[in-house]
Amino acid sequence: MKKLLAFVLAVAMVFCLCACGGDSNDSNANEPIDNKNNSSQAISKEETTPKFEVTVKDVDGNIVEGVMVQLCKELCIPARTDANGVAIFNIEITDGYKLSVMSCPDGYEYTGDAEIYLEDGATEYTLEIAKK
Repeated sequence: MKKLLAFVLAVAMVFCLCACGGDSNDSNANEPIDNKNNSSQAISKEETTPKFEVTVKDVDGNIVEGVMVQLCKELCIPARTDANGVAIFNIEITDGYKLSVMSCPDGYEYTGDAEIYLEDGATEYTLEIAKK
């Protein structure tokens, strides 16, 4: 029941986050595109976007795919670990952010702290989950 509730809440959060996206009154919307400078702007924007990575491993050090984690401060942002056991958040961590595990794939469980308070400026965190 807890996993179902966590899943339903995660889906609701994703819908809420999608509904809040993109401003149609973007000041650059009517400007012509300069293809020569466009790629360098994308690279510089990517380089300046802060990232926070959560890596999930089991007690044997093996990566675990499909773990649902979330970062919360005023709002919660969910993400699922990929084939490399990594969930990436494009956000700068400041005081007050908490990391938590929402759900684990079959055969695993998280037995650590319910909420992990992150340090200001953190860029990565490694979680360990247990095999059932």
